[in-house]
Amino acid sequence: MNLFRSEEHVKNWASYDPVSAESVIPVDVYAQAFSGPLFKNRLTPDYLSRTQDYAGEFVKTLQAMGKGGPFWIPT
Repeated sequence: MNLFRSEEHVKNWASYDPVSAESVIPVDVYAQAFSGPLFKNRLTPDYLSRTQDYAGEFVKTLQAMGKGGPFWIPT
């Protein structure tokens, strides 16, 4: 993950690829997406048996954020 000061700095970066434009979002949005049970509960004893539920919640969170495309949710 690369952190930039602004979207303009991202687009001026020598390695910028317009195909990855959907992944350019503020850090607080990443924090929101990756703070759900799929990531927070990794050390709980029943994690593996509940992974499907957690993954479903993660997908719903992404979709609510408008990030339901193939970059975020592989088919």
